[in-house]
Order: sequence, then structure tokens, then C-alpha cells
Amino acid sequence: RLDPVGTSAAAFAAPCGRAAGCGETNIYSMRVCSNGSARHPASARARGVAARRSVACGAASPTKPGWTGDTLASRLANWAINTPWMYGIMKVAAKNQMKKMTSSAGIPWDEHVIKLQATSELEAIRTEIEDKNLKYPEFYLKPFHAYDEGNLCWLAAYEVEPASYAVALRAFRKIDPNVTAAEAYRLWRSSTTDAVKEYYNKHQLEQPKTILDVGCSVGLSTRWLADTYPAAEVQGIDMSPYFLSIAEYEERKRQSAGAHRRVTYVHGNVLDYNLPENSVDMMAVQYVIHECPQEVIRGFCEVAARAVRPGGCFFVVDNNPKSKTIQGLPPAIALLMKSTEPWSDEFYAFDLEAAMRAAGFDEVVKVETDHRHCTVMGIKR
Repeated sequence: RLDPVGTSAAAFAAPCGRAAGCGETNIYSMRVCSNGSARHPASARARGVAARRSVACGAASPTKPGWTGDTLASRLANWAINTPWMYGIMKVAAKNQMKKMTSSAGIPWDEHVIKLQATSELEAIRTEIEDKNLKYPEFYLKPFHAYDEGNLCWLAAYEVEPASYAVALRAFRKIDPNVTAAEAYRLWRSSTTDAVKEYYNKHQLEQPKTILDVGCSVGLSTRWLADTYPAAEVQGIDMSPYFLSIAEYEERKRQSAGAHRRVTYVHGNVLDYNLPENSVDMMAVQYVIHECPQEVIRGFCEVAARAVRPGGCFFVVDNNPKSKTIQGLPPAIALLMKSTEPWSDEFYAFDLEAAMRAAGFDEVVKVETDHRHCTVMGIKR
């Protein structure tokens, strides 16, 4: 059973109700009922997603959305974003749009925040794990995701989990309007790890024993990797001590419940962390690079080329610049999306596959994992 969020996800659990006598409370399981009945329809949807992954990633599409770069639409959007009173309105509207999405699926966004606000251990953990000497790069100090402090505040950390449901629902409700939040989340995460597993099988790579999750946030992606690769030791690194406090809190709860600890977290900037050469079998950067300028994205590729062992894998998952969905966003929605992502112009213009090849990765391939997102993978030779 996959449970990437840990015990905190109990607040979002609901009986599956899809097979008579099942009685299963299902968060992100593989949808096999406890009474041994057939797999739920979610599995069929997952197979459909897997089939779509074989389609080329928008080969006939422009290389990036028209609302980015130096187009008139992009310049108008940037002007609005840089106008303080307009930006103030847009960032609130952007978050409200996500909250509306999760509310319609029964995800208690505000209740989740209140619960974490009342968790006294978090501040003590932050004091324990924070590297006081860490120098934050300038790009990381900009307001983004509707927070004036960016990722360096508690509210941003509290809202990561429900916001992740919103991203998943946005991706999979277009495929199935009736998909539940739990199913959408499972499909969203598994579409990436399934693509990576298929890549490993195709190239006959050894299964990873050590995994580094860069920009791990509150540990949702890290825990998913740990559950996908149960024999691996997994480490997450992030620059936000607030995010890491929640990740560490959840991991300590698992450990206190008797689970063997395979996941560790470190507060740091991976570009300055001096990872030993050939020290990890897999390095992942998941939903991070859209928040970064091009020099930082290129830096991730160079760090991976040094840290990943020969025969290991580096993969990046994020928005797909060639996605017809993203390219075709209504102007108002595109404006709201761009208002919370200050590095959109640089991200959508960046050639990630070329940067990975230049860094020394072979067999670089880009796979569409849903109609909005893609995963780019390469092998260290």
C-alpha cells in the first residue's frame, strides 16, 4: 500500500465504496479491496494514462506558451504582475482558485492548516534542523506561490499538501470528471514513477539503492519514492526549514509507530552542498524547476552529472512547455498562473533535454505523464 503523506493523510481518508463488502479506507492504495475483489476502476484509468504516455509530447505544438517570453501577451502580464495593487489581487485569486478545486473534492484545506498550526513540535524541529549559516540565493527570496516570503514561511508549508491535491485534480479531472481527490493524487504521482520504472526496464538499469530528492518540500514526493523503491535509502534536500520541519515530523511519527527509517532530510542548497561524486543511484527534481531561473536549472543538471553513479538515473518532472492544455489556457487563468511563478518566462524557454545531454547524460527522453506534465530522464554513463 502506498501512503505518501503518512498519518496526516487520515484527515482526507474516505471509504472507497466501490465493491460490496470492501470496507476499505483508501488514501493512495493500489486499489485492491481488502476482501480480495477485483481492482477498482481507477486501475483502468491508470492504464489509460500509461497508454497516453507513449504519445510524443506535443510534437506539433509551439515550444512554449504564448503568454511567456517576449510576446505582447507576456509583456502585458508582466506589467500587471509588477503593479503592486494588481499583483495583490491576482495572488489571492490564484490561491482561491486552488482552494475551490480542492473544496469541490472534499479536501479540508483550512482544517488541515489549522491542525498543523496547533502542532507545537514543528517549531522545535525547525530549530533543530535549520542550518543558520545557509545563504539563500536571490531567486529564492522572491515572492511566489502567493506568499510574500515565498517558501520561507509556515503558511506556505502548511498549505503544500492540500495544494498538491489541487494540482492532481487539475490534471486528472479533464480525463475523468468524477475522479476522487485520492485517485487523482495516486494517478498524478504514479504516472511519473511508472514512467521511470518503464525507463529502467527498457534500459535494463539496476534498481536504485540510494535516491536523492531535490527540492523535497514537505516530503510528499520523497515518501512516494521511498514507497516505490522499498529497498532504497532516500534523502530529501530543501532550502525551506519550514517545509522540512513538516517532512521530518511525519517521518518521526512513522518511526515512533515502529517503521524502519529509510528517509532522511537535510536543510541545504543542493548547488552548494558538495555532494560526493558518484554517491547516489537516482536523483529526482520534482515540480521544482518552474520556480527557478535557467542558471539554477542548468546547475541541477551539473550537480546530477557529478553526484549520480555511472548507470544511474536523473529525472525531472514538471509542467510540459509543449502541453496543449497549458498553451491554451484562457488569458485570465494564464495571468493568475504566471502571477505566482516569477520565473515562468525563463522556465518555459529552457531546453531541459539539451542541458541534460550537455551535462553528460545519455538516452535523454521526455515522456508526457499527463496532459499538463512531463518527465525528462537520462542515464549517467
